[in-house]
Amino acid sequence: MKRILVTGASGQLGRAFIRKTIGKYIVLGTGRKYFDFCPFKKGDITDRNFIKQTVDGYMPDAIVHFAAMTGVDECEQNHSEAESINTASVEQILNEFSGYFIFISTDYVFDGKDGPYSEKEKTNPINVYGKTKLEAESIIRSHSQKWLILRTNVLFDYTDWTTASFVNWVVSSLRNRKSISVVLDQFNNPIWTDHLAQIIYSLMEIDATGLYHSGGIDYISRYDFALMIAKKFKLDSSLVSPITTKALNQRALRPLKGGLRTEKITDDFGIISPSIDEALSAISGCT
Repeated sequence: MKRILVTGASGQLGRAFIRKTIGKYIVLGTGRKYFDFCPFKKGDITDRNFIKQTVDGYMPDAIVHFAAMTGVDECEQNHSEAESINTASVEQILNEFSGYFIFISTDYVFDGKDGPYSEKEKTNPINVYGKTKLEAESIIRSHSQKWLILRTNVLFDYTDWTTASFVNWVVSSLRNRKSISVVLDQFNNPIWTDHLAQIIYSLMEIDATGLYHSGGIDYISRYDFALMIAKKFKLDSSLVSPITTKALNQRALRPLKGGLRTEKITDDFGIISPSIDEALSAISGCT
């Protein structure tokens, strides 16, 4: 049975992925927060000694690297920390590991002027988060013999253990009769965390390599996405108001017309994501 090392195991995607792999692989999770789904080693992915001890001691066949600093404004404010977590950690891991390396990247490697984007289109990140992830991609291409880079965008789920979720935020706000403002000029094709975890597992099963884009089939604004969430959870959509990105005055620039084209992953592997409506139906049915 293959030995899999999962970084960022206690995060939203890490948890979903481990649920798919328990019993099928020997899994060791790592992260800053304790996690009890599988054997776990607590530590900091930016700590070179931690990386060396973990990789040398566990000797994984594959590493699935979920650990990342994903707060876009936080990355902008703390450039060096973002670089350390999102970029330098990748190089440190690959200095110790020569096996199958799976990395999750983002549509923020593009500038958002003309999305959704295919794998062939030119990258041009406009914020620190996107730049650090693109730099990591470059390191992987030059340092790893066997790699899979999967770019994705706007992961969503509804869980009771995290607030780092767009669905959680919308549902919690509306249930508490709190008005929210959601951007109407940022477009993406969101994907359910559970489905992305299944895609990663399926690709790992066949040792898929290369660069692929993954996202849902619906290309939608954040505002319209919030309205869909309100409707599916039977909440008051009148509490959701549209706002422009410019009016939010966020620290980091956001790609407006982002998102990812997924024809390549469909053509090569037959992978098709469910619609937002299907995913929200499955999620809301479990609440």
